Amino acid sequence: MFRFLSLCNLETLSLLDNQLVEIPVEIGFLSKMIEMNLTNNSLVRLPKQMSRLTQLARLYLARNKLTELPEGVVALTELRVLDVAGNRLSIFPVDFQYLKLTELLCEGNPFVKCKLMESVQVLEVLSLKELAARLILVEGRSRFSKVHKALVHYPELALMLSEWGRCALCLQPFLTTWLECVVFINLRKEMKVRSSHTTIPVRVLLCSYRCFNQTGHPYYAIGSF
Repeated sequence: MFRFLSLCNLETLSLLDNQLVEIPVEIGFLSKMIEMNLTNNSLVRLPKQMSRLTQLARLYLARNKLTELPEGVVALTELRVLDVAGNRLSIFPVDFQYLKLTELLCEGNPFVKCKLMESVQVLEVLSLKELAARLILVEGRSRFSKVHKALVHYPELALMLSEWGRCALCLQPFLTTWLECVVFINLRKEMKVRSSHTTIPVRVLLCSYRCFNQTGHPYYAIGSF
């Protein structure tokens, strides 16, 4: 950690052509980083602490073994160039389409494709934990509610609830139970990005089949076959 703290003013980092299998979580201390090149390593995942690199403008991750990007990547508001070509990505994280990218290199990944198929919906039975969590998350939105005021006395509960998500349709919160879907984003029309790809799959989370069964939305459930 102390080594990273001594590099806190570093703006450019190049570690390409090594055999790195992971990046330490302390990378998040390099808050002034503008360009990072991790091309041609053996990275399987990235630490979520990379979301702290809010000045990062160019990130090169080509030819690694990444199976996913951390959800926090959408916090990189200054990111303009992203190279993830030649990895093992099947889908981009939630809200990826809202990044202000100007260039995206993503060829050579096994992305999910839009292929319609029949499916059977299993009756949803939410656990008591999930039902309680959703109620607390709704009530806790208001600073003036008793639930919101009580949460400060239960730090472990507050920490657990901090991992909540929001349904892309009804916008209601959920904790650990959701339906994973995908939306296909047109890079040129919706993101104004230069890329060899026309569309990319972006992860979407819904709170229930009740929301999924609504008509008129662009989301597809992700299936295995």
